[in-house]
Amino acid sequence: MNVTIRQLQAFIAVADLGRFNLAAGELNLTQSAISILIKELETSLNHRLFDRHTRMVSLTTAGREFLPQARKVIADLEIAVGNIHDLATLQRGRVTVAAAIVLAATFLPPVIARFVKRYPDIAVQVRDMPEEEIRPALKRNEADLGLGTISGDDAEIQASVLMRDRLMLICRSDHRLARAPRVRWSDLTGEPLIGLAKDNPLRDLVDRALIASGTEMKTRYEVRFSTTAISMVAEGLGVAVLPENSRQLTTNVDVRVVELVGPVIGRDISLLQHRQPMLSPAAAKMKEFLLEAARQSTKRGTS
Repeated sequence: MNVTIRQLQAFIAVADLGRFNLAAGELNLTQSAISILIKELETSLNHRLFDRHTRMVSLTTAGREFLPQARKVIADLEIAVGNIHDLATLQRGRVTVAAAIVLAATFLPPVIARFVKRYPDIAVQVRDMPEEEIRPALKRNEADLGLGTISGDDAEIQASVLMRDRLMLICRSDHRLARAPRVRWSDLTGEPLIGLAKDNPLRDLVDRALIASGTEMKTRYEVRFSTTAISMVAEGLGVAVLPENSRQLTTNVDVRVVELVGPVIGRDISLLQHRQPMLSPAAAKMKEFLLEAARQSTKRGTS
């Protein structure tokens, strides 16, 4: 059965107006075009829908039964098209961002605040998680975008560098290194280290820096979250090496953040997404906001 939307529109117009010429004017078609559409529809349905009179037409029994169904088809189509339009014009939608714990607590909230102010009808969901869980979440389509550190190539994940930050020493304020303007990696020899989980990309970065600088540190405690490491440092259980943006999480605890040199070790903070599915309009717009926020942050850091 090859019933078209145009045929249904012509049928509804003739049923409502009772005349072919009036329906033609309503749909901006010729009267002969309306007649052809109705004839094609009747042929497809194998039923006559109208009784033709000299000037007027009236619905047959089959036509009266078919009319509400035809109206529903057109109404459902209009709703579907309207929904797609709302998604495309950001009047409706949803975006989920998976972010590493520190980034979820520092960089991301101001971006979301600006986004929802501009697009209040877009639902934004944040999934704060350990770095190592971000890529699997993207691959399972549990998140549209990810924020974190990427180590190694991944054919399924596209990474765009947002900004760079440095690894810093986190130590208690009464630690022997707390008042130094900067600390060399070799100065950490023998210090008990509070390290992140071994599958965390940041742990790999720290381990490689320790090896490269010839620094021997024993990992006394292994934790999943930077916030946990900072709290343990505050209790005198060891020192931690964390990204510079962790500084924002130290204001309420008795620790110091000291620059690490010899060498300075930086890391790329990347915006991650699955390569295969195209981003929804809401997710694409959020990506723009994140990229712009990173540009502004980098500009402030260099000014």
